[in-house]
Amino acid sequence: MSSKAPLAPSPPPSGGEPLHFRLMEEVDREAVGLLGWEAWRSNGPLDRGMADPKVAQKVRDAFLRFPFEYARPIILAEQQGRVVGWTARDMAADSLSDLWIAPDHQERRVGRALLDHVCAQIAAEGSGQAVISTHQNNFRAIGLYKSCGFDIIWQGMAKDFVMAIEIPQVRLRRNLG
Repeated sequence: MSSKAPLAPSPPPSGGEPLHFRLMEEVDREAVGLLGWEAWRSNGPLDRGMADPKVAQKVRDAFLRFPFEYARPIILAEQQGRVVGWTARDMAADSLSDLWIAPDHQERRVGRALLDHVCAQIAAEGSGQAVISTHQNNFRAIGLYKSCGFDIIWQGMAKDFVMAIEIPQVRLRRNLG
């Protein structure tokens, strides 16, 4: 089966066109990096350390490199032929490293559909939970995760290796069993 074929269709978010999920292909890499960068920027700086232009440049560069360097599959949410969101699984079978939604598709249930899709994959692989982390001031993301059944299981300072700064993070878990 070609990775271009949808992994699964999803009902239309917010009454719009249906979403299709598929694996990222070579042709998608640049668009995936740009979407991640734009989604990160749309949050605004979540704390003073992230407002530093040098930090923002590191983050931009990392987003643009990520789809070319990441060894695990990246799952795309596509609507009307356009990538509108993506998620990546971490090395641990139950862990998500990223979830990014195009700014013009945020608050349209795309993130919820993508999370539900990847959580169903994780459960089908035999894991009883899904885990994701975010900045503790990323209230929109935390609200999304909680509305999708995730609970905060840890809060504290953690080194962000891209930004090379300590940031306050929360880790959330969703039971899948």
